[in-house]
Amino acid sequence: MGKVKTFAILYDRPTYSCGEWVSGRIVVELTEQIEVKLLKIHAKGQAYVHWTERQSGSKSRQTRHYTQELLYFKHKYLLIGTESSDEVTMLTSGRHEYPFSLVLPHAPPLPSSFKGTYGHVSYWMTAKLHRPWKLRTKVKEPFTVFNQIDISAPGPLLEPLSVMDEKTICCCCCASGPVVLNAKIDRRGYVPGETIQVFAEIENHSSRKVNPMAAIFKTITYHAKSKTKMSSELVTKIQGEAVLAGQKDSRITMLLKIPEVPPTLMHCSIIQMEYSIKVSVKIPRAMNLTVNLPIVIGTVPMHPYAEPAGDFNVHYGMDYSGVNQALPVGPEVGAGFIVNNKNTGFYS
Repeated sequence: MGKVKTFAILYDRPTYSCGEWVSGRIVVELTEQIEVKLLKIHAKGQAYVHWTERQSGSKSRQTRHYTQELLYFKHKYLLIGTESSDEVTMLTSGRHEYPFSLVLPHAPPLPSSFKGTYGHVSYWMTAKLHRPWKLRTKVKEPFTVFNQIDISAPGPLLEPLSVMDEKTICCCCCASGPVVLNAKIDRRGYVPGETIQVFAEIENHSSRKVNPMAAIFKTITYHAKSKTKMSSELVTKIQGEAVLAGQKDSRITMLLKIPEVPPTLMHCSIIQMEYSIKVSVKIPRAMNLTVNLPIVIGTVPMHPYAEPAGDFNVHYGMDYSGVNQALPVGPEVGAGFIVNNKNTGFYS
C-alpha cells in the first residue's frame, strides 16, 4: 500500500500585503506509487468574533453565544483531477511539487492579520488529497497579511490634536475654583520607538495640589451584530510635575516612549484595535479630570520632508480610510489563483 510520507504547503515567504502574489508549492512525498483522484487547494481570509455571556433568568442561568464572521475572500483550484470525473492519476514514489500563485484583493484593503482573546483576522490555505477508497489527506497552513501604515501619507496623521476640559471641585456645601486641562500633541501618527511629547496646560483655581499624568492605552473592541465587547490595556505611562493650589499658568511636557506594540488595526468592521493617550489630572478626594487623544500606531516613520497635512476630506474613524496609500501594486488581474491550465507539477 502506498503511503504519503509528506503532504505540506510551503510558501515562498511568510508575509504578504494587499494586491501581492502569495506563491509557493504543494509538496507530496510518497514511499511508493499511489492513485490520486483529486488534489485541491483552497484559500480563505476572514475576520471572526465569538464570546459567551452567562445570563440570569427567573428559572435558570443560560449561556448566550455572540458570533460574527466577515469573509474577505474564498478561492479554490484543482491541481489534479476534475470534480465531474472518476479518473485517477498515478503518482510515482518520490517527491512531487505543485507550484501555485494566489493574487490577494487590492481593494477594498484587507486588514492585517490579528489574534485577540475574542476574535481574529486570519488568512490560510488548505490542501486536500483525495485517493480512491482512502480517507482524504488534509493540511492547513496560515500566512500573514501585513499592510504598511505610512504616517507621512496624506491624511490626518500629521495634524496636531488638542482637547480641553475642566472640573469644579466641591467640598461639602462650598465649591472651589475649577481645574482646567488643555492637552496637546503635535501629530496623531507615530511608530514604535518614537517619543510622544504630550503638552499639558493646567489652570488650578482650586485649593488643592493636583498631579498630572499621561498614559497610552490599547483598546480592542469586538462587534457581534448588536452586541460589543471591549478590553483595554495600559501600554505605558508617565507622571508629570505637581501643580500647586492656585497655580494658574502651569505648562508641563510629558515624554511617552512607545514600546514595541502591534500597529493599529485598520479596515476591519468587526474588530478594532486602537490606541489613545489619556491625560489625567489627579485631584485629591475627587474624581480625576481626564481627556482622551486618539492616535494611530503605524509601521513607516515620518519622512524628514513631511509637513503638517492640510484640509483633507478624510474620515478619521474605525476604517481610517485613505491613510494607507502606499500599498504594493500587483498585476492587473482579478484576485484568486493564477495557474496554468494544466499544472502537472514537477518531480524529484
